[in-house]
Amino acid sequence: MFGKILKKNIGWLLVAVLSLLPMLIVAANSTAIIQNTGVHTLNAARVISYIVAGAGVLLAVIMLIVSAARISGEQQDKARTERELEELRKRQELEERNAKAKLNVKGPLKDAVIYERMRSWLNEDWGRMTTTHIPAIMSDILRQMEDMNGYQAKLSRLLTNNGADYLDDTNGVLESVEQSILRKVRKVLNCFVVYETDRVEDVQKMQSLLEETRDSNEAQLNNVKEFLFAITDFLNKQGDDNTGAEKLEIYKKTILESISDAE
Repeated sequence: MFGKILKKNIGWLLVAVLSLLPMLIVAANSTAIIQNTGVHTLNAARVISYIVAGAGVLLAVIMLIVSAARISGEQQDKARTERELEELRKRQELEERNAKAKLNVKGPLKDAVIYERMRSWLNEDWGRMTTTHIPAIMSDILRQMEDMNGYQAKLSRLLTNNGADYLDDTNGVLESVEQSILRKVRKVLNCFVVYETDRVEDVQKMQSLLEETRDSNEAQLNNVKEFLFAITDFLNKQGDDNTGAEKLEIYKKTILESISDAE
């Protein structure tokens, strides 16, 4: 940038150099001036030459500063434009990927689609808000979705190992919880699109929604975990404890009620 500034202001640099000439001429001929016109004339010539030199150098410095500020602003504008173009390109790529996996407005949501959308956003605008808790909460929600898949896999294996086909309706309970979580995450994804990362109010709303979603999900997952414990206990005591089935019904009712409360 320094070379560019000098190149653009070569004229002002010449002005600064030329403004020094009177001072140099006076200095070189000071003896002759004294002999011909006296000390007073020499002093006057020196003052005038100093004024000319100072004005020339000062003007050149001012113009260099102005030019540097202008060039710096141009470079910042260029860098900002490049960042915006890069963000636009990434946004277009994200939209293209999302176009291949639509979010359902009606009917069951696909956990893989929702998960991938959230993971993509973690690498985009909102995931870069490192001065907030937003990226960390996004990671928490992704982990919760993974936990939900893990609980479903555990229930399926538990029922299969025990030949407990008569408890197949418990799969439906966990599917209901999963759909509840996915609907809440879909709401977050939609808000990611609408809210602006450079507006303080939007950032606050987004963080509040994420915290609410994370806490609600965690409460539901805790209920699911307790439900799995209850199923395990029921299978382990099958035939020995007549209250096991009643406990499962209570847990199912609690979980389904929690879905209504969460939404």
